[in-house]
Amino acid sequence: MEGKLVRLGIVIVTLILGIFLVSSLYKNFSHLIDQPPGQTDQPAVNDAPAEKP
Repeated sequence: MEGKLVRLGIVIVTLILGIFLVSSLYKNFSHLIDQPPGQTDQPAVNDAPAEKP
C-alpha cells in the first residue's frame, strides 16, 4: 500500500510541475501569438505626417 501512495504522490507532483512549466512557457512566448486588432499596446502606424507643435 505504501508503494502505491508513493507512486500516486509522484504522479501528482509531476502533474503540478508540468502545469507550472506550461504556464511559464505561455507567459514567456505569449507575445508571439497574434493579437486581435485593437488589442495591441503599440500605437497605430499610418502614413499621415506627424503634427507640428
